[in-house]
Amino acid sequence: MENRLIITKYSDQYYPPTPNNFTLFLRRSIIVQLFRFMVLNYKIIKIVVKGHS
Repeated sequence: MENRLIITKYSDQYYPPTPNNFTLFLRRSIIVQLFRFMVLNYKIIKIVVKGHS
């Protein structure tokens, strides 16, 4: 007889961790989302301007 490691599918170790309260706050905050939106737009505009020069 061989000793085999039995792996059960879909156990708790295969699921991602749940976000904590601070992470949920950052995801739901309108101010933080607007700031991230502005930063992303700035990066895109910088790339576009660099390509047109």
